[in-house]
Amino acid sequence: MEKPVSLIIGLGQTVGEAVARRFLDAGHTVLAVDPDEKQLSELEKLLGDKVDLHHGDVHTKIGLKNALALCLESYGRIDNVVAVPTLPEPDNLFDLDTKGFENKLTTVIRASVNALRIFSDQMIEQIQDPENAADRTRQAGTFTFVLSLGAVASQPGWFSEGVTQKAILGVVKSASVELAPEHVRVNAVVALRPRAEGREPWLKLRTPIGRPASAEEIAETALFLSNPASNIITGEAITLDGGRVQLSGLLESED
Repeated sequence: MEKPVSLIIGLGQTVGEAVARRFLDAGHTVLAVDPDEKQLSELEKLLGDKVDLHHGDVHTKIGLKNALALCLESYGRIDNVVAVPTLPEPDNLFDLDTKGFENKLTTVIRASVNALRIFSDQMIEQIQDPENAADRTRQAGTFTFVLSLGAVASQPGWFSEGVTQKAILGVVKSASVELAPEHVRVNAVVALRPRAEGREPWLKLRTPIGRPASAEEIAETALFLSNPASNIITGEAITLDGGRVQLSGLLESED
């Protein structure tokens, strides 16, 4: 069997690197695209030529089509896409720059929809063994969007993040229904991201496990969702939050 070809769209702060490492360890061919040359350079220092890197826009059709062209030129196929959308800076409802907010929302929705359309077309076209439609592990490809906890819960002072992340989750759920007959799965990993420790000094009082998800845990979940063994899962948001959404109130301080 050919090595799966997995594309990472956007590296984030630490998640993209962890996803690249984990997918490489699992035997995938990995390509990463990001508009930040510094991020790509850091990943190259860590992984060398084990991963293919592409400096390009991840929000426009032309940028995404260039990434697909690189996949096809180098490997002739694309099997999995892991997207790590950029998180907006903190803001609140009353101080919001409305025009800037509209641009943020439009940009992330357009990018998510374009990625789904551009890459799923190729996945559907290349699916193997069309006569073996009864194979329950058969899949044309997968999409996994890595989102912050803002996709399922809101926090004061992070208005744009909450709205944009929830919007992407809506795209995930709607696209999963449309693409399921084509054997393309669409899911999300919703995580209390490592950056939360820097902005929440009282994180442990709100989180039963007492910490955010690690980048490695997010990567492990993304790998699970790309595996044909998880073929029954689509339209889901696997939440890695240490039990936070189950907690009503605050935990007692140990001090």
